[in-house]
Amino acid sequence: MIELSVIVPVYNTNINYFFNCLKSIASSSIKNMEVIIIDDGSSIDYSELQQAFPNFKFVKTENQGSLHARLFGLSLARGEYVAFIDSDDIISFDYLQASLICAKNLNADIVFNDWAFLTHNSKFVCSKDSTIKENFVLENNAVLSKYFSSHGREHSYYVLWNKIYRREILLKAKNEIEKLNLNKLVFAEDVLLTFFAFTFSKKIANTHSGYYFYRVHNEQEIYVNSKEKFISHVSSMAKVFAIMKDYLLKIDKFDEYSDLLKKWINLMASSDYTVAKNSKYADCKDFIKQSYKVNKIGRFKFSSQKAYASHKLLPSNIDEIENEINKIFSSTKTLQVYAKKNSYAYNRLKHIKNIFNKQYVLTNNSKNSDVKIAKEIYPFKLRLIHNNLIYRISIFLFPKGSKLRKFFKSKF
Repeated sequence: MIELSVIVPVYNTNINYFFNCLKSIASSSIKNMEVIIIDDGSSIDYSELQQAFPNFKFVKTENQGSLHARLFGLSLARGEYVAFIDSDDIISFDYLQASLICAKNLNADIVFNDWAFLTHNSKFVCSKDSTIKENFVLENNAVLSKYFSSHGREHSYYVLWNKIYRREILLKAKNEIEKLNLNKLVFAEDVLLTFFAFTFSKKIANTHSGYYFYRVHNEQEIYVNSKEKFISHVSSMAKVFAIMKDYLLKIDKFDEYSDLLKKWINLMASSDYTVAKNSKYADCKDFIKQSYKVNKIGRFKFSSQKAYASHKLLPSNIDEIENEINKIFSSTKTLQVYAKKNSYAYNRLKHIKNIFNKQYVLTNNSKNSDVKIAKEIYPFKLRLIHNNLIYRISIFLFPKGSKLRKFFKSKF
Protein backbone atom coordinates (compact mmCIF):
# COMPACT_ATOMS: atom_id res chain seq x y z
CA MET A 1 0.00 0.00 0.00
CA ILE A 2 1.17 3.53 -0.77
CA GLU A 3 1.98 5.28 2.50
CA LEU A 4 1.60 8.87 1.38
CA SER A 5 -0.04 10.79 -1.45
CA VAL A 6 1.33 14.27 -2.13
CA ILE A 7 -1.14 16.56 -3.93
CA VAL A 8 0.22 19.67 -5.65
CA PRO A 9 -2.39 22.01 -7.16
CA VAL A 10 -0.90 24.48 -9.65
CA TYR A 11 -2.29 27.46 -11.52
CA ASN A 12 0.10 29.65 -13.53
CA THR A 13 2.88 29.34 -10.95
CA ASN A 14 6.27 30.75 -11.92
CA ILE A 15 8.03 27.85 -13.64
CA ASN A 16 11.21 28.21 -11.56
CA TYR A 17 9.24 28.18 -8.31
CA PHE A 18 7.31 25.14 -9.52
CA PHE A 19 10.49 23.31 -10.56
CA ASN A 20 12.06 23.90 -7.13
CA CYS A 21 8.88 22.66 -5.48
CA LEU A 22 8.88 19.40 -7.44
CA LYS A 23 12.63 18.98 -6.99
CA SER A 24 12.29 19.23 -3.21
CA ILE A 25 9.51 16.60 -3.22
CA ALA A 26 11.59 14.30 -5.44
CA SER A 27 14.49 14.67 -2.97
CA SER A 28 12.34 13.52 -0.06
CA SER A 29 13.66 10.68 2.08
CA ILE A 30 10.30 8.90 1.89
CA LYS A 31 10.10 6.63 -1.14
CA ASN A 32 6.76 4.83 -0.84
CA MET A 33 4.67 7.77 -2.01
CA GLU A 34 2.83 9.05 -5.05
CA VAL A 35 2.88 12.64 -6.27
CA ILE A 36 -0.22 14.01 -8.01
CA ILE A 37 -0.06 17.39 -9.76
CA ILE A 38 -3.41 18.97 -10.61
CA ASP A 39 -2.97 21.73 -13.21
CA ASP A 40 -6.05 23.91 -12.75
CA GLY A 41 -6.20 25.15 -16.35
CA SER A 42 -2.88 27.05 -16.39
CA SER A 43 -1.91 29.05 -19.47
CA ILE A 44 1.75 28.24 -18.74
CA ASP A 45 3.12 25.13 -20.47
CA TYR A 46 4.61 22.77 -17.88
CA SER A 47 5.44 19.95 -20.31
CA GLU A 48 9.18 20.31 -19.62
CA LEU A 49 8.57 19.73 -15.93
CA GLN A 50 6.41 16.75 -16.74
CA GLN A 51 9.35 15.27 -18.64
CA ALA A 52 11.77 16.17 -15.83
CA PHE A 53 9.65 14.31 -13.25
CA PRO A 54 8.29 11.26 -15.13
CA ASN A 55 7.29 9.43 -11.93
CA PHE A 56 4.89 12.20 -10.96
CA LYS A 57 1.30 12.08 -12.18
CA PHE A 58 0.29 15.26 -14.05
CA VAL A 59 -3.43 15.88 -14.62
CA LYS A 60 -4.80 18.99 -16.33
CA THR A 61 -8.35 20.20 -15.72
CA GLU A 62 -10.43 23.21 -16.66
CA ASN A 63 -9.91 26.19 -14.39
CA GLN A 64 -12.34 25.67 -11.51
CA GLY A 65 -10.35 27.03 -8.57
CA SER A 66 -7.95 25.63 -6.00
CA LEU A 67 -10.66 23.92 -3.92
CA HIS A 68 -11.78 21.84 -6.87
CA ALA A 69 -8.15 21.05 -7.73
CA ARG A 70 -7.46 19.79 -4.21
CA LEU A 71 -10.63 17.70 -4.05
CA PHE A 72 -10.01 16.26 -7.51
CA GLY A 73 -6.46 15.34 -6.47
CA LEU A 74 -7.88 13.71 -3.37
CA SER A 75 -10.22 11.59 -5.50
CA LEU A 76 -7.16 10.20 -7.30
CA ALA A 77 -5.06 9.63 -4.17
CA ARG A 78 -4.34 6.10 -2.94
CA GLY A 79 -2.08 6.75 0.05
CA GLU A 80 -2.94 6.00 3.66
CA TYR A 81 -2.02 9.63 4.41
CA VAL A 82 -2.16 12.77 2.27
CA ALA A 83 -0.06 15.93 2.17
CA PHE A 84 -0.85 19.13 0.26
CA ILE A 85 2.09 21.14 -1.03
CA ASP A 86 1.57 24.46 -2.80
CA SER A 87 3.33 24.73 -6.15
CA ASP A 88 5.50 27.71 -5.16
CA ASP A 89 6.74 26.24 -1.87
CA ILE A 90 9.48 23.75 -0.99
CA ILE A 91 10.12 21.16 1.74
CA SER A 92 13.23 19.80 3.44
CA PHE A 93 14.22 16.23 2.60
CA ASP A 94 13.04 14.70 5.91
CA TYR A 95 9.84 16.70 6.34
CA LEU A 96 7.34 14.20 4.93
CA GLN A 97 8.90 11.06 6.36
CA ALA A 98 9.12 12.53 9.85
CA SER A 99 5.45 13.49 9.69
CA LEU A 100 4.51 9.99 8.55
CA ILE A 101 6.57 8.32 11.30
CA CYS A 102 4.76 10.42 13.92
CA ALA A 103 1.35 9.64 12.38
CA LYS A 104 1.98 5.91 12.38
CA ASN A 105 3.62 5.73 15.81
CA LEU A 106 0.73 7.59 17.43
CA ASN A 107 -2.05 6.46 15.08
CA ALA A 108 -2.85 10.14 14.54
CA ASP A 109 -5.30 11.50 12.00
CA ILE A 110 -3.45 14.81 11.54
CA VAL A 111 0.21 15.59 12.18
CA PHE A 112 1.70 19.09 12.16
CA ASN A 113 5.36 19.67 11.33
CA ASP A 114 7.52 22.79 11.53
CA TRP A 115 7.40 25.51 8.89
CA ALA A 116 9.18 28.70 7.95
CA PHE A 117 8.73 31.67 5.67
CA LEU A 118 10.82 31.80 2.51
CA THR A 119 11.45 35.21 0.96
CA HIS A 120 13.77 35.96 -1.93
CA ASN A 121 16.80 36.47 0.32
CA SER A 122 16.01 34.95 3.71
CA LYS A 123 14.24 32.15 5.54
CA PHE A 124 12.82 32.61 9.00
CA VAL A 125 10.56 30.92 11.53
CA CYS A 126 7.80 32.57 13.54
CA SER A 127 9.26 31.19 16.73
CA LYS A 128 6.25 32.04 18.91
CA ASP A 129 4.01 29.87 16.76
CA SER A 130 2.65 27.31 19.21
CA THR A 131 2.77 24.47 16.67
CA ILE A 132 6.54 24.93 16.50
CA LYS A 133 7.51 25.54 20.11
CA GLU A 134 5.06 23.16 21.79
CA ASN A 135 4.63 19.39 21.68
CA PHE A 136 1.10 18.04 21.78
CA VAL A 137 -0.90 14.86 21.36
CA LEU A 138 -4.61 15.62 21.57
CA GLU A 139 -7.66 13.40 21.32
CA ASN A 140 -11.43 13.64 20.87
CA ASN A 141 -12.94 16.98 22.00
CA ALA A 142 -9.50 18.54 22.44
CA VAL A 143 -8.92 18.29 18.67
CA LEU A 144 -11.53 20.83 17.60
CA SER A 145 -10.70 22.95 20.64
CA LYS A 146 -7.13 23.19 19.35
CA TYR A 147 -8.39 24.29 15.95
CA PHE A 148 -10.31 27.23 17.41
CA SER A 149 -7.85 27.99 20.23
CA SER A 150 -6.02 30.81 18.44
CA HIS A 151 -9.22 32.10 16.75
CA GLY A 152 -7.31 33.11 13.64
CA ARG A 153 -4.19 34.61 15.21
CA GLU A 154 -2.01 31.67 14.16
CA HIS A 155 -2.73 30.42 10.69
CA SER A 156 -0.84 27.17 11.41
CA TYR A 157 -4.13 25.61 12.45
CA TYR A 158 -6.21 26.39 9.40
CA VAL A 159 -3.75 26.23 6.48
CA LEU A 160 -3.50 22.90 4.65
CA TRP A 161 0.19 22.83 3.85
CA ASN A 162 1.96 22.27 7.21
CA LYS A 163 0.31 18.92 7.97
CA ILE A 164 -0.35 15.41 6.75
CA TYR A 165 -3.81 13.89 7.05
CA ARG A 166 -5.25 10.41 7.14
CA ARG A 167 -6.90 10.09 3.72
CA GLU A 168 -10.07 8.63 5.25
CA ILE A 169 -10.54 11.88 7.20
CA LEU A 170 -10.11 14.06 4.12
CA LEU A 171 -12.58 11.94 2.16
CA LYS A 172 -15.18 12.59 4.84
CA ALA A 173 -14.39 16.31 4.59
CA LYS A 174 -14.66 16.10 0.78
CA ASN A 175 -18.07 14.47 1.09
CA GLU A 176 -19.38 17.26 3.33
CA ILE A 177 -17.99 19.99 1.07
CA GLU A 178 -19.52 18.46 -2.05
CA LYS A 179 -22.93 18.53 -0.36
CA LEU A 180 -22.63 22.33 -0.21
CA ASN A 181 -22.64 22.72 -4.02
CA LEU A 182 -20.19 25.61 -3.80
CA ASN A 183 -19.32 27.65 -6.84
CA LYS A 184 -15.66 28.36 -7.62
CA LEU A 185 -13.87 29.10 -4.32
CA VAL A 186 -10.41 30.64 -4.70
CA PHE A 187 -9.87 32.01 -1.20
CA ALA A 188 -10.38 30.35 2.19
CA GLU A 189 -10.51 26.79 0.88
CA ASP A 190 -7.78 25.98 3.44
CA VAL A 191 -10.09 27.01 6.28
CA LEU A 192 -12.99 25.05 4.86
CA LEU A 193 -11.05 21.80 4.38
CA THR A 194 -9.16 21.95 7.66
CA PHE A 195 -12.32 22.74 9.61
CA PHE A 196 -13.98 19.55 8.40
CA ALA A 197 -10.75 17.56 8.77
CA PHE A 198 -10.44 18.60 12.42
CA THR A 199 -14.13 17.93 12.98
CA PHE A 200 -13.74 14.30 11.88
CA SER A 201 -10.33 13.68 13.51
CA LYS A 202 -10.02 11.72 16.74
CA LYS A 203 -6.32 12.34 17.34
CA ILE A 204 -3.78 15.00 16.30
CA ALA A 205 -0.11 15.50 17.12
CA ASN A 206 2.97 17.39 16.02
CA THR A 207 6.59 16.58 15.30
CA HIS A 208 9.79 18.50 14.58
CA SER A 209 12.01 17.47 11.73
CA GLY A 210 12.69 19.72 8.81
CA TYR A 211 10.59 22.54 7.47
CA TYR A 212 7.83 23.32 5.07
CA PHE A 213 9.06 26.55 3.46
CA TYR A 214 6.14 28.85 2.63
CA ARG A 215 7.24 31.23 -0.10
CA VAL A 216 6.22 34.89 0.26
CA HIS A 217 6.02 36.76 -3.06
CA ASN A 218 3.85 39.22 -4.94
CA GLU A 219 2.46 36.68 -7.41
CA GLN A 220 0.65 34.63 -4.76
CA GLU A 221 -3.02 33.90 -5.33
CA ILE A 222 -3.77 35.23 -1.82
CA TYR A 223 -2.03 38.53 -2.57
CA VAL A 224 -4.82 41.13 -2.71
CA ASN A 225 -3.85 43.69 -5.36
CA SER A 226 -7.23 44.85 -6.66
CA LYS A 227 -10.60 45.82 -5.26
CA GLU A 228 -12.25 42.98 -7.16
CA LYS A 229 -9.86 40.47 -5.61
CA PHE A 230 -10.35 42.00 -2.18
CA ILE A 231 -14.14 41.68 -2.43
CA SER A 232 -13.75 38.06 -3.55
CA HIS A 233 -11.48 37.38 -0.58
CA VAL A 234 -13.97 38.82 1.95
CA SER A 235 -16.94 37.05 0.33
CA SER A 236 -15.16 33.68 0.35
CA MET A 237 -14.07 33.99 3.96
CA ALA A 238 -17.54 35.10 5.07
CA LYS A 239 -19.09 32.16 3.23
CA VAL A 240 -16.74 29.73 4.98
CA PHE A 241 -17.51 31.22 8.39
CA ALA A 242 -21.24 30.76 7.69
CA ILE A 243 -20.63 27.13 6.72
CA MET A 244 -18.66 26.54 9.92
CA LYS A 245 -21.43 28.08 12.02
CA ASP A 246 -24.13 25.96 10.36
CA TYR A 247 -22.16 22.76 10.76
CA LEU A 248 -21.36 23.45 14.42
CA LEU A 249 -25.08 23.93 14.99
CA LYS A 250 -25.78 20.68 13.16
CA ILE A 251 -23.41 18.66 15.37
CA ASP A 252 -24.53 20.50 18.52
CA LYS A 253 -21.17 22.16 19.19
CA PHE A 254 -21.98 25.77 18.36
CA ASP A 255 -22.45 26.87 21.99
CA GLU A 256 -19.05 25.38 22.83
CA TYR A 257 -17.17 27.31 20.13
CA SER A 258 -19.39 30.32 19.39
CA ASP A 259 -17.27 32.79 21.39
CA LEU A 260 -14.04 31.69 19.71
CA LEU A 261 -15.66 31.73 16.28
CA LYS A 262 -17.00 35.23 16.97
CA LYS A 263 -13.51 36.41 17.97
CA TRP A 264 -12.11 34.94 14.76
CA ILE A 265 -14.76 36.69 12.64
CA ASN A 266 -14.15 40.02 14.41
CA LEU A 267 -10.39 39.62 13.93
CA MET A 268 -10.89 38.90 10.24
CA ALA A 269 -13.18 41.89 9.82
CA SER A 270 -10.71 44.29 11.47
CA SER A 271 -7.80 42.80 9.52
CA ASP A 272 -9.64 43.12 6.20
CA TYR A 273 -10.69 46.68 6.96
CA THR A 274 -7.08 47.59 7.75
CA VAL A 275 -6.08 46.20 4.35
CA ALA A 276 -8.97 48.06 2.71
CA LYS A 277 -8.00 51.42 4.22
CA ASN A 278 -4.35 51.06 3.26
CA SER A 279 -5.30 49.94 -0.24
CA LYS A 280 -7.77 52.81 -0.66
CA TYR A 281 -10.82 50.54 -0.49
CA ALA A 282 -12.14 52.27 2.64
CA ASP A 283 -15.58 52.48 1.00
CA CYS A 284 -15.76 48.69 1.55
CA LYS A 285 -16.38 49.09 5.29
CA ASP A 286 -20.13 48.49 5.07
CA PHE A 287 -19.56 45.58 2.70
CA ILE A 288 -17.17 43.99 5.23
CA LYS A 289 -19.65 44.49 8.10
CA GLN A 290 -22.52 43.02 6.09
CA SER A 291 -20.43 40.08 4.85
CA TYR A 292 -19.21 39.10 8.31
CA LYS A 293 -22.47 40.14 10.01
CA VAL A 294 -20.71 42.33 12.57
CA ASN A 295 -22.15 45.53 14.04
CA LYS A 296 -18.84 47.34 14.23
CA ILE A 297 -15.25 46.83 13.17
CA GLY A 298 -12.68 47.24 15.91
CA ARG A 299 -9.11 48.44 15.54
CA PHE A 300 -6.72 45.77 14.34
CA LYS A 301 -4.36 45.35 17.31
CA PHE A 302 -0.72 44.45 17.02
CA SER A 303 -1.28 41.87 19.77
CA SER A 304 -3.45 39.96 17.29
CA GLN A 305 -0.24 39.13 15.44
CA LYS A 306 1.66 38.00 18.50
CA ALA A 307 2.45 34.64 16.88
CA TYR A 308 4.55 36.54 14.33
CA ALA A 309 6.16 39.03 16.71
CA SER A 310 9.34 37.02 17.21
CA HIS A 311 11.46 35.59 14.42
CA LYS A 312 14.18 32.98 14.37
CA LEU A 313 16.32 33.78 11.35
CA LEU A 314 17.70 30.76 9.55
CA PRO A 315 21.28 30.87 8.17
CA SER A 316 21.73 32.39 4.73
CA ASN A 317 23.86 29.37 3.73
CA ILE A 318 21.10 26.98 4.75
CA ASP A 319 21.18 25.11 1.41
CA GLU A 320 24.82 24.16 1.94
CA ILE A 321 24.12 23.06 5.51
CA GLU A 322 21.04 21.07 4.46
CA ASN A 323 23.12 19.21 1.86
CA GLU A 324 25.60 18.26 4.58
CA ILE A 325 22.80 17.15 6.91
CA ASN A 326 21.29 15.05 4.13
CA LYS A 327 24.64 13.30 3.54
CA ILE A 328 24.92 12.52 7.27
CA PHE A 329 21.32 11.26 7.26
CA SER A 330 22.03 8.97 4.31
CA SER A 331 25.34 7.59 5.63
CA THR A 332 25.51 3.97 6.77
CA LYS A 333 28.53 4.69 8.98
CA THR A 334 28.48 5.86 12.59
CA LEU A 335 29.87 9.35 12.20
CA GLN A 336 31.20 11.80 14.76
CA VAL A 337 29.50 15.05 13.75
CA TYR A 338 30.47 18.48 15.00
CA ALA A 339 27.83 21.20 15.08
CA LYS A 340 27.78 24.16 17.44
CA LYS A 341 25.40 23.45 20.30
CA ASN A 342 21.90 24.92 19.84
CA SER A 343 22.77 26.06 16.33
CA TYR A 344 20.41 25.49 13.41
CA ALA A 345 22.38 22.42 12.29
CA TYR A 346 22.65 21.01 15.83
CA ASN A 347 18.89 21.21 16.41
CA ARG A 348 18.12 19.77 12.98
CA LEU A 349 20.44 16.82 13.57
CA LYS A 350 19.12 16.27 17.09
CA HIS A 351 15.54 16.01 15.82
CA ILE A 352 16.58 13.68 13.00
CA LYS A 353 18.52 11.46 15.39
CA ASN A 354 15.56 11.16 17.76
CA ILE A 355 12.91 10.57 15.09
CA PHE A 356 14.81 8.38 12.62
CA ASN A 357 17.05 6.61 15.16
CA LYS A 358 20.20 7.46 13.23
CA GLN A 359 23.55 6.33 14.63
CA TYR A 360 25.70 9.45 14.24
CA VAL A 361 27.13 11.10 17.36
CA LEU A 362 26.86 14.84 17.94
CA THR A 363 30.13 16.02 19.45
CA ASN A 364 31.51 19.28 20.82
CA ASN A 365 35.01 18.37 19.68
CA SER A 366 35.58 19.69 16.18
CA LYS A 367 39.11 18.32 15.85
CA ASN A 368 38.20 14.65 16.24
CA SER A 369 34.98 14.78 14.27
CA ASP A 370 34.37 12.96 10.99
CA VAL A 371 32.13 15.73 9.75
CA LYS A 372 32.27 19.39 10.62
CA ILE A 373 29.14 21.30 9.63
CA ALA A 374 29.82 24.53 7.76
CA LYS A 375 29.79 27.69 9.84
CA GLU A 376 26.39 29.30 9.78
CA ILE A 377 26.17 32.75 8.20
CA TYR A 378 23.79 35.44 9.42
CA PRO A 379 24.44 38.72 7.54
CA PHE A 380 24.04 41.89 9.57
CA LYS A 381 21.42 43.26 7.16
CA LEU A 382 19.16 40.23 7.71
CA ARG A 383 19.72 40.19 11.47
CA LEU A 384 18.70 43.85 11.55
CA ILE A 385 15.58 43.33 9.45
CA HIS A 386 14.45 40.36 11.56
CA ASN A 387 15.21 42.00 14.89
CA ASN A 388 12.13 41.80 17.11
CA LEU A 389 12.10 45.54 17.91
CA ILE A 390 12.59 46.50 14.26
CA TYR A 391 9.75 44.15 13.33
CA ARG A 392 7.37 45.79 15.81
CA ILE A 393 8.28 49.29 14.65
CA SER A 394 7.91 48.34 10.98
CA ILE A 395 4.45 46.82 11.57
CA PHE A 396 3.41 50.09 13.24
CA LEU A 397 4.87 52.34 10.52
CA PHE A 398 4.01 50.17 7.53
CA PRO A 399 0.65 48.49 8.24
CA LYS A 400 -0.71 45.54 6.30
CA GLY A 401 -1.74 46.53 2.79
CA SER A 402 0.21 49.82 2.65
CA LYS A 403 2.29 50.69 -0.42
CA LEU A 404 5.40 51.28 1.69
CA ARG A 405 5.04 47.82 3.24
CA LYS A 406 4.76 46.27 -0.22
CA PHE A 407 7.83 48.22 -1.34
CA PHE A 408 9.98 47.12 1.60
CA LYS A 409 8.76 43.53 1.35
CA SER A 410 9.92 43.46 -2.28
CA LYS A 411 13.32 44.83 -1.28
CA PHE A 412 13.99 42.91 1.92
